[in-house]
Amino acid sequence: MLTIDLLNSCAQFAAFDQADRCTMRAPALYALARMKAKAKDLTAFVQTYDPQLQASPGWQAWPAGEPWAYALGQASAWPQYRDLFFQWLAYEGAGSVLSQALPRLTLSCGAAGFDGLLRTAYAVECRHHHEIADALAAWACNWQARAQLPAAPAPAASEVQQVLAQLPRVASKHSDWTEAMHHAANAPSLLRAASALHTGPTTLEQLANLAAQAYACSGNAAALALVTSADAMRRILLHMDEPALALRSYWQDFAATVAVADLQLGKAPTALPWPELLRQARKSRDVRTITLVDCCHQTAKVYGRNGWWQSAATRAVQTSGT
Repeated sequence: MLTIDLLNSCAQFAAFDQADRCTMRAPALYALARMKAKAKDLTAFVQTYDPQLQASPGWQAWPAGEPWAYALGQASAWPQYRDLFFQWLAYEGAGSVLSQALPRLTLSCGAAGFDGLLRTAYAVECRHHHEIADALAAWACNWQARAQLPAAPAPAASEVQQVLAQLPRVASKHSDWTEAMHHAANAPSLLRAASALHTGPTTLEQLANLAAQAYACSGNAAALALVTSADAMRRILLHMDEPALALRSYWQDFAATVAVADLQLGKAPTALPWPELLRQARKSRDVRTITLVDCCHQTAKVYGRNGWWQSAATRAVQTSGT
């Protein structure tokens, strides 16, 4: 059972772990609890994961009078951003803050390899004031400017797979796919090709299923991020008054990731049944495996069980060795 003390204790850690990756302690804890992990599994997870983290820096007050977006993309601004969002949430509540902050933040859905989006989606679901503030702060300080994707021409394609097949391969000097993706998201060739898709009511389901297929058949880390981010985007869009622009921005970063990830698809593993997948995920100590299985399970409930969700979850538990 996930206790308030476990969630409260997430605030003692910095936004980035010792390897400079986003801290995903709270999302993993919430995912484990949703999969009905027992207290001993939650305890074992934090005992394994916490040594990888860094202590939170001291609180820093947000500069008086500055607009909230003025420090977007500045990693060092996280202590100030967490103060801003904590105070903002206290005064206006989560619904109001999300409606104001998400339209700007979702212009950079792929920030930090989609981790800002993912952590925020979990924070909103667990309704923990401090974690929502820290998650929004992590997204804000990782934010990266994007060239806006042009509107789809008429007539435009509505089938994602058709447009993905026409995407150019975008070369990058960056070895890390997250930085390469940022470069590709602003590349004129990618913008031209990706703009051919008309994003609409079925787009996100198509993206989620294709991401799950790509991960199931490759085990690629970028494909894993696409799987979890698609489910996170589904949850985030529920809190937006005008989700169309956010969905188009997400599609831009999704397409950019595909353009740089060099996905080599092989054979998917034989899918395990959900009870076994959840059992193995509960025993996992890897944040990516835990959140991947949880996101696949939630996605399957929403879109149906005939997609690639079980195969992707099976790849995750087998890859992590759990």
